[in-house]
Amino acid sequence: MKNLTILLTLITCSLILNAQDDFKVVNSKIEMAGTSTLHDWTADVTKAYGSGKLSMTAGELTGIDALAITMDAKSIKSEKGSTMDNNIYKTLKASKYPSINFTLTKVNSLTKRGSSYEIKADGKLTIAGTTKTISLLVTGQESGGNIILKGSKTLKMTDYNLEPPVMFLGTLKTADDVTIKFETTLSKSNQIR
Repeated sequence: MKNLTILLTLITCSLILNAQDDFKVVNSKIEMAGTSTLHDWTADVTKAYGSGKLSMTAGELTGIDALAITMDAKSIKSEKGSTMDNNIYKTLKASKYPSINFTLTKVNSLTKRGSSYEIKADGKLTIAGTTKTISLLVTGQESGGNIILKGSKTLKMTDYNLEPPVMFLGTLKTADDVTIKFETTLSKSNQIR
């Protein structure tokens, strides 16, 4: 009986020290940037939500066991106004595919560097019905119980079967490369009010 009590105590302590918590996305800044023959352009994703399971040990991030982010394709707003916004929606086939989805598949490494974390991970990104595996290098930081993840990734539209927009009888051609910059804040589900 004494051995069973010791075993249960060790298991309980292990669970407390290395707890896996449910997190929700409480804030997300996602910017798309590209170039064209006339000008550079940027657009922001204004609606994104998601959740994850993160492991914390003594207040430090020790693992990301799951993470899924969904972005509303028709929430993308550019600095150039509605004409460009509508071209983005057309390019993304947003009427048929209203969401852009990222799902974490593997964390390759999570290294603490001072007060931040360097995370190398793979995930599945689905745009306009096409899913590709991408690798990310992300910086993580703990702030007031929240975890903030930052990074960027350059993608090719054609990899997702998207045609880079051409307008004004071919005088404006958009480059194939688009850089996505993100900063996502996750908070423990039980702390969200």
